[in-house]
Amino acid sequence: MHHPPDTLHARKRRKARALIVSAAFQLFDEHGFDNVTVAAIAERAEVGRTTFFRYFGDKQQVLFADDADEIERVCAHVREKASASVGDDLGAAVGLLREAGVRPHTSLSPDHAAVLMRLLRESDDLKSRYLLVQQCRADKLANALMEVGATEAVAVLAAHVAMACELTAMRLAEGPEAVPAHLDEAHELLAGLDR
Repeated sequence: MHHPPDTLHARKRRKARALIVSAAFQLFDEHGFDNVTVAAIAERAEVGRTTFFRYFGDKQQVLFADDADEIERVCAHVREKASASVGDDLGAAVGLLREAGVRPHTSLSPDHAAVLMRLLRESDDLKSRYLLVQQCRADKLANALMEVGATEAVAVLAAHVAMACELTAMRLAEGPEAVPAHLDEAHELLAGLDR
């Protein structure tokens, strides 16, 4: 049965999902990622395990919960704003992604983003999963750039350059509020390559 977006049912689903995300981040913050089970998250959120799995495949997915929406937003921006002249202009392609605001964890609250950044430093498993998420994002960004006329080489390289800037900013930043400045710095360093 299809529900329009703001029925009571949809609101209840959003609320349940938000409670699970919130409970998971609290527990990860208190105990570290590896020591928290799905059962513990479900219990803290006051939902059953079945409900948890209705929203998330595993506990790692909770951390990257809104990533898919965020990347769709960026791809839509690329499709809408690109001029036909990207072609083999790497600078234009990177600029387009920059303007679209490819930044880590914009969908997370600052508190949650801070927890995630700490967890990524502490857990190798999580870091691997994060790089995989990043790789999927880069593929989607590259496809969006090719749709608007970038050559494959430029599209793929630009997407990975955006990813490299993001990873650099996250490594240098003490907390989420410092990420944008480090992202700017990374892009400025890149711009210096031409000189």
